[in-house]
Amino acid sequence: MAGWFAVRWLVPVLLARPLAVGVRPGRYPLWGAAYLRLWLLDVLLHGISPLRMLSGSPLMGPYLRLLGARVGPRTTIATSFVGLPTLLRVDQDATIGYGATLRPWQVADGWVTIAPITVGEGAYVGANAVLEPGARIGPGAALGEQSAAGPDEAVPAGARRAGSPPRPVDALAPHVETMLRERTGADPWRPRHLAAVVLGLVLLESVVVAAALPSAALLWWAWSRGGTPAALAATALSGPVFVATVCLLVAAGKRAVLTRTPPGIHPAHSALGVRKWISDKLLEQSLTLTNSLYATLYTVPWLRLLGARVGRRAEISTAAHLDPDLLTLGDGSFVADMAGIGAAAFAAGRMACRPTDIGERAFVGNAALVPAGTRLGPGSLVGVGTVPPPRRVPAGSTWLGSPALRLPVRQDSGSYPEEKTFRPTRGAVLGRLAIEFFRVTLPMSVLATSAYLYLLALSETARRTRSWVTPVVSPLFTAGAVLVVIGCCVVAKWVVAGRYRPRVEPLWSLFVRRTEFVTGLFEAAAVPAGVGALVGTPFLPPVLRLLGARIGRRTWIGTTYLTEFDLVEVGDDASIGMHVSLQTHLFEDRVMKMSTVTVGPAASVGTRTVVLYDTQVGAGVRLGALSLVMKGERLTPGTSWHGLPAEGDGTAPIADQADDVPATERP
Repeated sequence: MAGWFAVRWLVPVLLARPLAVGVRPGRYPLWGAAYLRLWLLDVLLHGISPLRMLSGSPLMGPYLRLLGARVGPRTTIATSFVGLPTLLRVDQDATIGYGATLRPWQVADGWVTIAPITVGEGAYVGANAVLEPGARIGPGAALGEQSAAGPDEAVPAGARRAGSPPRPVDALAPHVETMLRERTGADPWRPRHLAAVVLGLVLLESVVVAAALPSAALLWWAWSRGGTPAALAATALSGPVFVATVCLLVAAGKRAVLTRTPPGIHPAHSALGVRKWISDKLLEQSLTLTNSLYATLYTVPWLRLLGARVGRRAEISTAAHLDPDLLTLGDGSFVADMAGIGAAAFAAGRMACRPTDIGERAFVGNAALVPAGTRLGPGSLVGVGTVPPPRRVPAGSTWLGSPALRLPVRQDSGSYPEEKTFRPTRGAVLGRLAIEFFRVTLPMSVLATSAYLYLLALSETARRTRSWVTPVVSPLFTAGAVLVVIGCCVVAKWVVAGRYRPRVEPLWSLFVRRTEFVTGLFEAAAVPAGVGALVGTPFLPPVLRLLGARIGRRTWIGTTYLTEFDLVEVGDDASIGMHVSLQTHLFEDRVMKMSTVTVGPAASVGTRTVVLYDTQVGAGVRLGALSLVMKGERLTPGTSWHGLPAEGDGTAPIADQADDVPATERP
């Protein structure tokens, strides 16, 4: 463990600058030496370093400086999605919100484009915003939540921009403007606050170790009593023990550090700011360590334990950046994957925390962002990637986009009995609880079994061979352990779910339980075990093919956000950006609608874009970052698109393909 913490904290600092030496703005061929260094740097930053834990703390700026970034004093950087720090500049008093992406490089058309990113003095970048290579946010300027600054795009000093693509606006959300308007200079962090941050880091690092101790003790006890067979049997119990331990530690830590988040606008550089940061990181660790707990019936009691008010039959997936004690979820409400609910805002050295209310049977789509203080009326729908209008959303209304547009109608989801959607029978509830118990606990049991087999092989090698052999073969054993986990997930996919085909099923059908079980195992076992490390390498497509996806040759894939693999087709030479979601299903009105997603040859899909089901992204199409391709759309080959929802930018189709485009495709 001492070795691991030394690697985690010191190796990225020692290697980040040397890896970045000579990597300058420009275009480089994909898979070349420059790209290899960028990929290794990403592994260091996002796979090893403590950036995720430091984000939002006063130590984030100093650590980024050690990595090569130019970061001024009194900055607030609440995101860890940072790439190539040597080309990142964040001036003093600037603020960057939760989940914002600042990557000075991107892959498209078989090339890697690199350009510096600058955030000026006193500037504001909202939660989930994306800054592409060359983006510049001027001094005192503000880019709203869920907004994108494209390649070489500048937001002038003092200007306000919001949306994807960004459009001039008079003002951002009222609470953000209040903090920016009353700017008096952020108070410096006091020594006692910095000491509390260091203690908080010790606490947060200890959570992972403490969470593993009961499971490790169980395995040790079983091995000492019955040898290897008993230890292998004990790995089946290690999953439930680990999940229960994590929940206990996170809940106890959250209550000890911040029992209740006080609503209002508060100084961020304060004791309350430190406690809020520790609370945020504890909840992030819950999402990381027990990812499969979410989107199950066990999520509701878990959020209630954390302080949220959650109604009956609410469905909550991997919601992020929430303040549980300020969150109300009405009866029958639905929060989809990667949605941000009640996210606090930081600006000018302050933070705004406000109550958030999701009404009865309201729906929040994938990757949507519901800012703190929003009230969604009963039966309202906030679409994929959408930021709803501030304050109150009328009952029964439907909203889509950033900035949000009110839609007059929504698609009919068919007629299903209430017992299949909102009012399940007692038997259906008990059956789902049983299936989801294994969905929650099996991933960790699989990981524990793989880890035990690795240690067993390593110890036997050390006992039977010379001392130098053990470290030499250890990487091979590690690869073997990873392959065991991936193999288990592949077998489970084909045995439990079989081959996916387009279909429509109500939420409480057995098919939905089967596919969600497979998804949970992939995301909570295969991805952390090793699939996540294969992102951006030639080795990820073969794994996805084993699961049923049709992936072409020479593709670059920067995401693992696939679920129904058989419904995904990616053509030769295509580029799928970081954190892209190839969304083959939606759960509108508690009905699972599932169909195909096709990305044509040589197409490029930008960072954090969502491509919905039943779509075709044509050959050579370029999709900008933070875009949304709507259901049933056909994007003409050779054209360029950007926006939430995506709009054409006027680029003409490729001449030799224009005659082959059906008339039903979008121009």
